[in-house]
Amino acid sequence: MAIKYEPEIGNWYQSGSSLLFKVVAIDESDETIEIQYFDGTVGELELDLWEGLSPELLDAPDDWSGPFDDVDEEITPSSYNDDSNTRKSWDSVLEGYEDN
Repeated sequence: MAIKYEPEIGNWYQSGSSLLFKVVAIDESDETIEIQYFDGTVGELELDLWEGLSPELLDAPDDWSGPFDDVDEEITPSSYNDDSNTRKSWDSVLEGYEDN
């Protein structure tokens, strides 16, 4: 018999062959649980469906950044500091407009 766990924000779960997911919000008034799968997809479950799933409580995955694997590592805060992003270059866009 599977152990039933109450949904808790921040905990990771898996139900049967379903994907790994994390509870990100619980709305008691709507009786829903918002979940985010490891791949970044967001979903919603009704509270009464939770008991039928009998999800297993798991430790957080080692690489919790799974949905962010495709982030371009070349983009860094310093890469935004080029000449095209200066106050002077933005001021030229506003030339010809007057303050009212």
